[in-house]
Amino acid sequence: MSKQHLLTYLRTLKVSSLTRNIPNISEQNAEFIKEILRTRKPRHLLEIGTANGYSALQFSMAIPEGDITTIEYAWNAHNEAVEHFKNCKVKSIHAIWGDAKMVLPTLKSGYFDCIYIDAMKREYLRYIELSLPLATEDAIIIIDDVVKFRDKMTNFYEWLHSHKIPYTIEMTDEDDGIMILYKKDISSYE
Repeated sequence: MSKQHLLTYLRTLKVSSLTRNIPNISEQNAEFIKEILRTRKPRHLLEIGTANGYSALQFSMAIPEGDITTIEYAWNAHNEAVEHFKNCKVKSIHAIWGDAKMVLPTLKSGYFDCIYIDAMKREYLRYIELSLPLATEDAIIIIDDVVKFRDKMTNFYEWLHSHKIPYTIEMTDEDDGIMILYKKDISSYE
């Protein structure tokens, strides 16, 4: 599928998602992350929280030479995402259905140079703990919804502060932001 057709498909998917209340990444956040991906050029991206595949399709445009492994717990959402990947003829996305807490320990250690988390907010700390061994030493970790849902991830913020792990939050839209972490800053806390 051409880039123009994929963009048209994504616009239609976004409208459909909004009418069905599917929690996709905001367009501002997607653009911000795509710029990070274009700059860093990761080869292997891990996404925790596929939803209907909108974000993975967005990211695939930014890293055409890379691959994306995405995990979704909800069966219906997983199946819909797989259909969207097929419709867009994007073969670089590997979709896994299951509970990320069970799937992550089965993935290859030291493989992913980018990790994106946008799933069950109260599980963010556990997702980080389980995905750190999967990250390369120079991996970037991008975490969505860290402002408006901060109250659902207090244990994650407590962990960051208690271990003095540096992070930045980029306010990318009017009510939320994206947190950026680097594996090298966390390695001593695993």
